[in-house]
Parts: sequence; C-alpha cells; structure tokens
Amino acid sequence: MNEEQENARILGDVNFRVVLGIVVMAVIGGSLVAPILPSMIKPLGTTEEMIGLVMSVYTFAALITTPVTGVLADRYGRKRVLIPLMILYGITGFSISLVDEFYEVLVLRVFQGIGGSGMMSLGVTLVGDIFSGRSRAQAMGYRSSSQSFVNAGIPFISGTVATIAWFYPFYIYILSLPLALITYKYLNVEERRSQTTLHTYFRSIFTVMRYKKTLWVYIANLFIFILLYGLIVYVPICIVKKLELSTVYTGLTLSVGSAVAAITATQAGKLYYRFLNHQLVIMGFALCGIALLMISFTQSYIFLIPSIIVWGTGFGTVFPALNTIVTQLVSSQLRAGVVSGFTTMTYIGQTISPPLFGMILSFSSLEYVFITGSILSLVPILLTVVMRYVYHQT
Repeated sequence: MNEEQENARILGDVNFRVVLGIVVMAVIGGSLVAPILPSMIKPLGTTEEMIGLVMSVYTFAALITTPVTGVLADRYGRKRVLIPLMILYGITGFSISLVDEFYEVLVLRVFQGIGGSGMMSLGVTLVGDIFSGRSRAQAMGYRSSSQSFVNAGIPFISGTVATIAWFYPFYIYILSLPLALITYKYLNVEERRSQTTLHTYFRSIFTVMRYKKTLWVYIANLFIFILLYGLIVYVPICIVKKLELSTVYTGLTLSVGSAVAAITATQAGKLYYRFLNHQLVIMGFALCGIALLMISFTQSYIFLIPSIIVWGTGFGTVFPALNTIVTQLVSSQLRAGVVSGFTTMTYIGQTISPPLFGMILSFSSLEYVFITGSILSLVPILLTVVMRYVYHQT
C-alpha cells in the first residue's frame, strides 16, 4: 500500500472520523471561550480580575478528573465512559447560555471541564486502540492537525458571534449531544474490559508510570504546554504593548502559528518513517526554543511572523510524536490510564505557565519572558539526549 492509499485508508476509517469529531468538540472547550471573556464581564456583573476563573475552573476540573476517567475507561470500556462525558459536556456548555449569574457559569464550567477532559484523553487513547505503527503516527498527526486548525479558526468565529450577544457562542456546545449519538452508533472499537482486580490494575499502572520512558514523555508533554501557553499569553502582549498594534494582529498571529502547526502535523507519518522518536522530539523542541529566542529580539511585526512560523513547525513536529510515543507504552488494557496521566501533564502545563512567566515579567522585562521560555526548551532536549544515549530508552 503506497502513502496516498494509506492516508486515504486512515481518513476514510469511520472510527477515526468519529474520534476527530470528539477531539474537535473537546478542543473548543477552551478556544471558544477565551476570546469572549471581555464581553462576559459586564453582563455577569464580575470584574477583569475575576473573569479568568471561567478558564481556570475548567482546567482545574480537568486536571483533577482526567486520571479517574482513564481508569474507568480501562475498567469498563471506552464508550461506556465516553458517551456520558459527551452528554455532560454538551448540556453544561449549552446551559451557560441560559444563566446570568457569574457563580452559575463557574459551576457549569466545572462540570463541562470534567466532560471535556475525558473526551480529550480518550480521543488520544482511541487512536492508539485503532491504529498501530506508522498508521498510528499518521493518525496522531491528523488528530493534532485538526486540533490546530480548530484553534486557528474558532477564536475568530467565537469573537465575531459574541459581538451580537455574549452567550451565543455557547450554543455550539449542544452539538456534543448528536455527536454522542453518532459515537454510540458508529464508533466500533473492541471494548476490552479489564479482568484483573482493581488492586492489580493500579499496581500495573503505577509500575508503567515509573518507567523512565513514561516519565520522559510525561515531562516532555508538560514542557511543551508550558511553552505553548507562555506564547499564547505573552505574544499578544508583545504585539499590543511593544509593537503597538491592535488585537487584530494578535488573532492573526496566533492563527498563523496554529495553521503552520496543523500543516506540519499532517506530515507526521512521513516524519515517523524518516526519523526516530527521539530525533523528532529534539527537533521539535529545538525549533520551539529558537522561535521563542527570535521573538525576544523582535522589533517589528514583519520579523515576528517568521518566528511564529518556526514555532508552528516545531510544535507540529513534537506534539504528534509525543502522542504516538505514549500510546505505544502499554497494551489497550492499560492505555487509557497511562494516557490520562499524559493528558494531566497537559493541564498542569496550561495551569502553571501563565503565573510562571508572569513572575518572570514582574522581575524583568517582556524580552526575558521569551528568553526564559527558550532556555526551558533545553530541559526536554537534554532529558531526551540522556534517555537515548545513557539509558537507550527512546
């Protein structure tokens, strides 16, 4: 089977199409809401200092519950856990459009975060269940690509719709309900329920999580999201404060980065064939680090765009590679549990990144925020080198 036929087979797989729908729906849990936060302040009677909680409670709920959903999916089957989470996600997300008190929005976002985190984690798990080898790497690339394309487009759509009324964008979450029905009807995966005792299961999970290779991929995933959210938060500040441009340019810049990452991720199958896992991780983080260093020196928007292109290339290289590696660590009986730990690192990175770089900014300047990010990119690179050439485990 040649490359074009293989790609067509992956994209034509009904199970994979359903998984892409689940991933896209889960991704907009954050990217749809972030652009409309300013428009929610006055109608909900809150403040600029407090409105960020709409994002924080979602991420925190996801951080706490992701490991639980992974265990349940391994114990009782993917669909039995996934479909209720999709229904919870859709109902709570849509219900935000029906309330007018800030605390009610926060409560609903907590429950939506529980649903969204499980959808995201099980999306990765299912790709690992459905495919293997190079096909798995290519499928992970397409999954990452769809995620990046959504992140490139949905903020603009959401922000535009919110100019009519702040709550209109939340209507889109109701689509999770028909998607749950489609998942129930068309997702056909072997539900290998664990036959071991809960004690044996957890012992196996914790054994795998102590593997050097598992710790390596967990830490690498943590760092890529620390760097990503540093870029997402502080590049717009650089554009508005340093370059003195409007927020139109911030949206355009982040969309360019997401689009480049998406295009790069579509080549994951080719990269998997040509390079080893550790090489992809090193190349990806190196490009991300170079991009952040370039941004620290930027004095004009014309110079900023090439930096963002370099970033998108790096992120589009490393993120599918890490997703592929984590699904290769164990068999399907433990995969959801191990992947849930991997996804938890995503949420930890998202949570600690803004205050970490904010602390750097409070003691220095914006340039040093990006220089610090560039230096931090060396940590997973060095860790990968150690794993490869000292422990021979990549």
